Amino acid sequence: MMSKAGGRSSGLDGPGCPRERPGSPLLGWIGIIPRAASAVTVVTAGAVLVGWWLDVQTLKSVHPTFVTMKANTALAFLAAAASLWLHCRAGSSLWTRRLSRACAGGVAVVGLLTFLEYALNLPFHIDQILFREGPGAVGTPHLGRMAITAAICFLLLGTALCLLDAKARRVRRLFFAMVVLIALFGQLAVLGYVLGEGYLYGVGATTAMALHTALLFLVLSAGVLCARPELSGVELLMSAGAGGVMARRLILAAFGAPFVLGWVIVKGRKLGLYDSAFESSLLVVGCVVLIVRHIWKSAAALECIDRDRGRAVEDRGRLALREEAAQAAVRERDEFLSIASHELRTPIAALQLTLQALERRLGGGEPATVRHDPTARAVEGSLRQVARLTRLVDQLLDLSRIKAGRLELELERVNLAEVVRQAVEPLRGVLAQAGCALRLHVEREILGCWDALRIEQVVTNLVSNALKYGANAPVEVSALRRGDTAVIAVRDHGIGIAPENTARIFERFERAVSSRDYAGVGIGLFVARQIVEAHGGSIRVESALGMGSTFVVELPIEHVVEPLEATRTRPERKRPQAKRRAPERTKSAVEDDGELSATLVDLLDKPSIP
Repeated sequence: MMSKAGGRSSGLDGPGCPRERPGSPLLGWIGIIPRAASAVTVVTAGAVLVGWWLDVQTLKSVHPTFVTMKANTALAFLAAAASLWLHCRAGSSLWTRRLSRACAGGVAVVGLLTFLEYALNLPFHIDQILFREGPGAVGTPHLGRMAITAAICFLLLGTALCLLDAKARRVRRLFFAMVVLIALFGQLAVLGYVLGEGYLYGVGATTAMALHTALLFLVLSAGVLCARPELSGVELLMSAGAGGVMARRLILAAFGAPFVLGWVIVKGRKLGLYDSAFESSLLVVGCVVLIVRHIWKSAAALECIDRDRGRAVEDRGRLALREEAAQAAVRERDEFLSIASHELRTPIAALQLTLQALERRLGGGEPATVRHDPTARAVEGSLRQVARLTRLVDQLLDLSRIKAGRLELELERVNLAEVVRQAVEPLRGVLAQAGCALRLHVEREILGCWDALRIEQVVTNLVSNALKYGANAPVEVSALRRGDTAVIAVRDHGIGIAPENTARIFERFERAVSSRDYAGVGIGLFVARQIVEAHGGSIRVESALGMGSTFVVELPIEHVVEPLEATRTRPERKRPQAKRRAPERTKSAVEDDGELSATLVDLLDKPSIP
């Protein structure tokens, strides 16, 4: 929806509704966060190692008064980043996964050894292997040794990285608890630096945690959680639903409140504005205010989401009703076409018989007389239009049967070459009148199992198309055998077809040119495709504008084991596996109609009809 102010998207309707939509963009970041966390860690830890190598204090500690990140810490961070990066690689091999677990194990070992150094007071001499730290380092009673909190975090981080490939769901709580504990240690250290309270990032007489160490623990904890969102529960946090919206809002309050309230309390104490009792009251009241505010805003967001969801359900219902109405209209149209086609066949048949009888009476059966008599020529033209109308009605009948799935092939063993010849022969006269020379190249014999009448219909449709769009130019028809495939090709030299239309023209009622320029309703090629595909074949067109078109039909050959002459006398048999839905043979039976019957009786009584 669009808001009235400035036309910008308001996200949700109603006053006070947030701009956050249920489809949060965070959903697309889950796969990016682990790689980004690895990259940030590698850059930061690498910069620290360079700082130790070149003795650049800013790279080691960010600020001269802050604690330095130790070399062992930077090295452990590099190993953790490598483990996370290798785990996130798509299609990782077995060796890649093993290398990832090896890096994770190394991180855990460094953390464990450092923790044991503190706990047992036994130096393992691992603190200054890479670089030696001079005396007087800030917050570092044990030179070169990382903080005990950092050691615990590395132990937890290495273990969590090893669990990334775990399949058992019982490790989910353990994994999540370890990563959250790492994040809490990092948050406390960062909070200590923000508030200037050293006890938050240092424990007793141990080494304190460096600022960039704490930040990298926060970054890596986020990366590890997003590396296995289904294991860590991050899917809920980043989901598009109401639960995800609530979780994101409350987690911001949980992480942000300590920083805001702590800064206010520490600054007030340093300025002497209140005593310790007031600090406690301020902390409680501040937490209550911040939490209630976020709960209120989250509730408003959920309310708006529910409102939008209700509207979406209503819209979906209306769309379903419209779709149902549209489908009903399509069914009514198809039913109308079927009924109209059936009804039109009777008067067309009567008209055709009448015109044929009239033609014979006018010419006395002599073609020369017909050619010189204007009335006879008019009758001949009318017969052509009736034939065209008959083809259109037959196509509409085929279309309705194909749509209803009620058409079946009647397969028989035939010579495809002869079928093509029989289909083309009646069209020679029409082609000659249009100035189209017919070039026929057909092999002597291509034996197979096909529906002969339907194949004739396909060839007739393709040649009629060539005649329509390629007048006054040759039409080439070929039927060849290529291995186990019979190939029929019809080529014209007409206007051609644009490449973007070559697939569309085989759909229902689709045309490559306007009906104002060329007659037709876009059914013939659709019916042809249905017939060809019902035989298990394919049809395609090769064309370019102004270069003509070549329609290619490929039909699989069913091998004939008996001579063709022997099979012609047998009853027609179905293909053994042919349970496919396919176009039915168009039957020529004349329907019962009083007027047609009367016409037939009248014509048969006339002695002038041979």
